[in-house]
Amino acid sequence: MGTKRIVPVDGLEDPSEYGYSQCVVVGRQVFLAGQCGLGTDHEVVSLDFAEQCRAALDRVRLGVEAAGGTLDDIVTMTVFITDVRHGRVFTGIRREYFGDRFPASALIGVSSLMPPGAMIEIQATAVLPGP
Repeated sequence: MGTKRIVPVDGLEDPSEYGYSQCVVVGRQVFLAGQCGLGTDHEVVSLDFAEQCRAALDRVRLGVEAAGGTLDDIVTMTVFITDVRHGRVFTGIRREYFGDRFPASALIGVSSLMPPGAMIEIQATAVLPGP
């Protein structure tokens, strides 16, 4: 299985007081905590869904890069949105980040997210290239 190591991610808040890690690496697998559309102040960037999508994907990118990977190494994403009518918007923005090399994905409608005002949260798993 490999040794579990916690990877600090510059630009993301330290969630250890809440009992989780932003990025955990086991072997070549990278597990990223759910990322909302937050800015550098760790507050919701905007009440615009598209802006929140881009901010959440930027945070996912920070996490996978901290582990030594790229967005292309992401193999699966679980995406939670508070309004499923925004699904097509997210699909278009995901294409901006991944081109036509999409990870496997689930899109799940939820009633609310933390922090208040968040409309999207993305949890991702990546597999780093071999040695």
